[in-house]
Amino acid sequence: MKVAILTQPLGHNYGGLLQAYALQSYLKSVGCEVQIINRRTIKSKRKEIKQLVINSVRLLKGRIKTIPTEARQASILRELTSFRDHYLAMSPAITDEQQIRDFFLKDNFDVVVVGSDQVWRPRYSPSIKNFYLDFLNDIDSSAKRLAYAASFGVDAWEYTPELTLQCKALIQRFDAISVREQSGVGLCSGNFSVTATCTVDPTLLLEPSAYDVLINKDESNNTDSYLFSYVLDPNSVKSAIISKAANARGIKTLSILPKHSMIDVTLKEFNDCRYPSVESWLKGYRNSDFVVTDSFHGTVFSILFNKPFIAVGNAARGMARFESLLSQLGLQDRLVESEAEVTEELLNKDIDWDSVNAKRVALVKESQDFLRTHLFAK
Repeated sequence: MKVAILTQPLGHNYGGLLQAYALQSYLKSVGCEVQIINRRTIKSKRKEIKQLVINSVRLLKGRIKTIPTEARQASILRELTSFRDHYLAMSPAITDEQQIRDFFLKDNFDVVVVGSDQVWRPRYSPSIKNFYLDFLNDIDSSAKRLAYAASFGVDAWEYTPELTLQCKALIQRFDAISVREQSGVGLCSGNFSVTATCTVDPTLLLEPSAYDVLINKDESNNTDSYLFSYVLDPNSVKSAIISKAANARGIKTLSILPKHSMIDVTLKEFNDCRYPSVESWLKGYRNSDFVVTDSFHGTVFSILFNKPFIAVGNAARGMARFESLLSQLGLQDRLVESEAEVTEELLNKDIDWDSVNAKRVALVKESQDFLRTHLFAK
């Protein structure tokens, strides 16, 4: 069976890469031939030139130290794009509506799977109607249409009335729909009049040991106890929580993100802006003693590797995904929004990992059954 995965643009985010890797790996394990559609946003030359002029002025005024060019951005993300290019079966880059139609006309897929991550959040996905498979209508494709753990990211409706009607017509042609958050079930029912099942993020489809194959490729060796910090949107509250947790546990802090932003350093210090490899990111979780993160996938890997953790609510990026996963596993108390919520009792509370893992395994089995059932249904 030939399966296409349509997910968000990959290459700049650890969680995005690993959810695609996991879904690809699981589909291959059940006998599918898989290709991930490299759907990207076309870059406007006019906007690029305008931004270059703005940054040149900022540089002259001393507000930044380096102009963030596309080549420099690619350089700091080199390890992540290397992972994508090495491990993921990617299609050629597709940057416009005609290209995606031509691609699917040429390649006959049996199934198209939309997911996972926030593929149904309009502000994140290039050409949102593509993620409801509008192009299959135009080419009269008979491919089966599945949504697996597709996410709106939030529990509020972000679509315009016009876009709602357009996507409603498209989603009703899907053969089966699953969403990543429990709130997504209600959003599908209330706005699209379709029934959706709640399934786990693809990263949870694989056993924790499956990631050891990647981790063992990282040759770094850190035997000290440490708190692993992965924070996408740093601020004073999160810094205070990290310090409080590290002090309470009596361990040092290890952060995986670059030390500096590209615009804050000269080219001589450019190496401090590079993102570490996906393999070392995973190793940071597996070998840690405690985790503080504001990342959904950071929370997922804390759970997979059975690490005590604090998830700091990231409202701008969407709270629904945190709340859904943690409530399903009985870990709601690990989600906080302020330093005051991080009590000594919480920091020293043991997590009943036997109970958590049993719930996780049950959810994973239901999700795997959903995929197998609808992939191979006649």
